[in-house]
Amino acid sequence: MKQIYFTFLSLLTSAIAQTYNFNFPPNTAQPVAWNISVNPQFIEETVLKTTLYHSSTYFKDADAENKAEGLPLEEMRGLADHWSKKYDWYKYQDEINANFSHYALTVPGGNGYNHSVPLHFVHERSIREDAVPILLIHGWPSSFLEWSHVIKPLASPENPDDQHFHVVAVDIPGYGFSPAPVAPGMGPKQLAIIFDNLMQALGYSKYGLATTDLGWWVGMWMADLVPNSLIGHLMDSANPPTLTTDLERYARNETTEEENLYIPAIQAFSTLHSSYNQIAAQSPLAFGQAMGDTPVGWTSFILYLLNKANGGYAYTYDQIITRALLLLLSEPWSSLRLYRETFAF
Repeated sequence: MKQIYFTFLSLLTSAIAQTYNFNFPPNTAQPVAWNISVNPQFIEETVLKTTLYHSSTYFKDADAENKAEGLPLEEMRGLADHWSKKYDWYKYQDEINANFSHYALTVPGGNGYNHSVPLHFVHERSIREDAVPILLIHGWPSSFLEWSHVIKPLASPENPDDQHFHVVAVDIPGYGFSPAPVAPGMGPKQLAIIFDNLMQALGYSKYGLATTDLGWWVGMWMADLVPNSLIGHLMDSANPPTLTTDLERYARNETTEEENLYIPAIQAFSTLHSSYNQIAAQSPLAFGQAMGDTPVGWTSFILYLLNKANGGYAYTYDQIITRALLLLLSEPWSSLRLYRETFAF
C-alpha cells in the first residue's frame, strides 16, 4: 500500500510539474512547429485580479520623491483600468502566431544541470542558402519578443545585397513560452551548453550570437565553453567594473572623456537603479510570491524600472502589459531566479 501511495504521489507531482498556462506540445524530442495559445482561464483570472487593484498611499506635494520610489499613482490607476477594460491578449496572441514561426524542442541539460530542457523558440530561415545562422538571447524583464522588430529584417532584408540570416530567437526557460526549470542549478553557464545544444540540433554547427542584459552572461559563457561554435558575439550590455585605480585617476581628473561619462553612470546604476538586481539575486522566491498574484503590481514594477532606463521612450499600456504577461505565465519567480543563479555567490 505504501509503495502504491508513493507511486501515485510521484505521478501526481509529475503531472503538476508539467502543467503550464500555455499549450507547450508533448513529444518534443524533435523540433515541433506549433501556434502558441494561453489558457483562457489564466487570462480570465488575471483580468479579474486587475479589477480588484487598490492603489497605495502617496505623499502629497512630493512628486519628485514619489517618482523616484515607484510608478506615479495616476499611472498605476491608468494601467489597472486599461488592463481590466481595454487590453486584449488574444489580439496579440494572433499577431505573435501570424508573424513568427514557433517551435518547441527538448534538449539535454549540461554543466551539472542533468534534466532535459524544453524550449520555445522562433526559427525564421532565410531563402538564401548562404545565410548566416544567428542566435538571439534576451534578458529580463523580457522574452523572445525583445527581438520582434529585427527577426524578419534579419531573415529577409529589403536590400537583397545585405547579409541574410537564419534567425533563432529563444525564450530562456521560465520566460515567455519556455517552461521553467524543474530544479536549481540552471544559470548562465548551464544555459550556454543548453542553447548550443539547441543550435546543434537545428543543424547549425557554427553561428553568430546577439545578446542583451542577462543574455550577455549566457553569451560570454558560450564564448568560453563552446568557442568553436561561434562566429562572433554582438552585445549591448557589457558593463566592465571600475577598478580602484580608475576611481583614483577619475578623482585626479586624469580619465578620458569616455571614462568621465562611464564612471559616474555605472556608479549611479549601482547605487540608484539596481535594487531589483539585489532582491532577485538574494530572495527571488519571496519576491516572486509577493508579485505573482498581483498583475498590476508586477507590471507597474517592470514599467517603473524600464522608465528609469529607457532614454525617454514611452511604452504604451499594451506593450508593457504584454511584456509583463509573458513573465507571469510561469510565475515571476521563474524568471527572477536567473539573477540568483547569475549573481549569488
